[in-house]
Amino acid sequence: MLDALLQDTVVKASTAFIVLPIILLVVLLATVYGLHVLLRPSREVSSAESRKEARFEAGNPEKGEAKARVSMQYLGYLIIFLAVEPALILLALALAAPKELIGRLGLLYAAIVLVYTPFIVYAVKEASRIEKWILE
Repeated sequence: MLDALLQDTVVKASTAFIVLPIILLVVLLATVYGLHVLLRPSREVSSAESRKEARFEAGNPEKGEAKARVSMQYLGYLIIFLAVEPALILLALALAAPKELIGRLGLLYAAIVLVYTPFIVYAVKEASRIEKWILE
């Protein structure tokens, strides 16, 4: 009975797409929590050095602004990456798809290209604006 159940394709698919990701998520969360518990600072150090966690670098006294304005030099490139990456993933999936789905995947791919084209145009313009890169 159990062997027949384990050989069922629905059981295999649900295990692969539902159960295994949940188990991996629980293990990941447990690992992150364990690292948080192991690496948190002791209370004695936190009370003795109150400025250690302050937003000013190296616990220096608060004089003026804490940080300078962050340069957005790579914003255009980030937008290009975020726009092009889903199209490349879909292309990789299309290469592994059965021949019956190629037409539908082509329509989906064309829709994604049409949706992302304005983002890519904006990103290329933003990446070429050097005056935005300079910190004041």
